Formats: sequence, structure tokens, C-alpha cells
Amino acid sequence: MALLLGLGAAGCSTSGGTAAPGPAPLPAPRPFQGVTHYPEPERVALHTAEEELVAACMKRRGFTYRPQPLATGDHLSDINPYGLLGVPQAVNDGYGITSTALSMRPAADANAAEAANTRWRDALLGTPAHRVDLEMPLGRTFFYQADSCAADAKSRLFGPDYYRLYNTFQVLADAVVEKVRTDHRYLAAQASWSGCMRDAGAAAKSIGDPQATVDKELRRAGRDRARLHAVAGVELKLSRADADCQAGIGLAAVVTAAQRDAEKTLGAGYSDELATLRTLRERALGKATRS
Repeated sequence: MALLLGLGAAGCSTSGGTAAPGPAPLPAPRPFQGVTHYPEPERVALHTAEEELVAACMKRRGFTYRPQPLATGDHLSDINPYGLLGVPQAVNDGYGITSTALSMRPAADANAAEAANTRWRDALLGTPAHRVDLEMPLGRTFFYQADSCAADAKSRLFGPDYYRLYNTFQVLADAVVEKVRTDHRYLAAQASWSGCMRDAGAAAKSIGDPQATVDKELRRAGRDRARLHAVAGVELKLSRADADCQAGIGLAAVVTAAQRDAEKTLGAGYSDELATLRTLRERALGKATRS
């Protein structure tokens, strides 16, 4: 649900109303070509397939598990890690903050009645005796319980090495983002962006400040419909100025160049793992969409 549709157009649109026509913009850069990011339709398909596999595993062990739907309407899951924002997105939904607050509702727990059953819970989540620790880059570690139906389902859908590879590139991607944010080219572009935002009447020092402002106003608004309507107007105004300033200074191109250099350093020696992760990802998506 877009922000304008969610609240009604009155009082929420910014000057211009719609994005200017033109060629479709290139996807905003994400570390390692976005290998760890799944857009909402893919998230839903994969989650549904995984839940069915969990239910089948639990049935084999003599338990009932009711597949849980994935909560939809979370527009923040697709936010760019660098805060990059295109004009069409800004015009339609701002940052996705207010629309997410209005539209996202967690599904009722279909398995709540089983929560107190220790054997059921151990079958689903596994036991400490079967904990597997995985060493990650940059000194990070992750673990999973190998005897869990959750792990069994993920392995069947994605492949047995997916958990290690996915988290490896999550760690590396976070490090790439941090390296880009401290790159001299990015800092210079951010300073230019800040001046542009000041001139637009939306003063901000760092990319991400406008989103923090919207978050703060949203917390103050609570569930008051009129106040939410006002926050939507603030979000659309800030996001449109943000997107225009980013486009004006060419921020996406700066991020792309800085990210390429960061990946050369941080991703060195991981090319085979990256290729394998891409293959596992595509295979899982194929299974999920066929099912």
C-alpha cells in the first residue's frame, strides 16, 4: 500500500505530484549485487515454501505444525542500505515508514497452543547438544541447531551450505556499507547533499537524518489518525527533497564507485562462495515459485 493510497491524497502530496516520465532508473546499488536481499514477492514465496517444509519435518517426527504466513506490508525491508532514494519512490511512498506503520500487521500465531510443549519446541528449534558454530569473516560467529526442523527446512530448500554462505555475505555486506560511508568520495557527496537539503528547507547533516526525523514524529503520533496524516506529509516533503538532492549530486554513482572499491578489498578471496550463493539462491527461488 503506497503512502498516498493508505492515507488518502488530500494534504499528503508534494509539489509536482508525480515523478517526471523517463527511462526506468537503474536499481540502486547493494553490496555484492544484492545477493542477500530478496524483494517482498520473493520473500513471501520462499517463506511459504520453507514453512511447508517445516510442517512436513514436524509431521515426520510426530508433531503438528501449522505454517505461518509472512507478514506483508513491510516496506522498510526493501530500503537501500546506503539510504539511496529515487524520485518515483519518494513521490509514491516516501521512505515507506508511515505506510509500513499503517499496513503491517503480524499474523496471529497459529502454533501458540504448542508453545509450552518442550518436545514440540525442541523438534522445531533444536537442542543445544546439536549446536553448530560457524566462523564468519571479521571475527563474527553464527550458530544453528542441526537437529531442528527449522534447519532441516532451510537445508532442503536452499541447500546445506546456504546458512553459512548467506551469513558470510551478510557480514561482508555490512562491512562494505560501513566502508563506503567513511569513503572520502561519499563524505564529500554527503556534504553537498546536506547543502542542497538546507537550501530546500529540509536541513539535515547526514543521509539518514530525514528518516530519523520521520521515525521520531511517528512515535509521537501514536495511532492518532490526524497526526499520522501530518507525519505522512512531513515524510513526503522530506523524501522528495532528499531524492531530488541525491539525484542532483549524483549520489548513486558515488556509492557505486566506492562500493566497487570496498568489495575488491573485503570480498577478496570469496568469489567462489559468492557464485555458489547465487546458484543456491536461484535454485531455491525456482523451487519456491514452482510450489
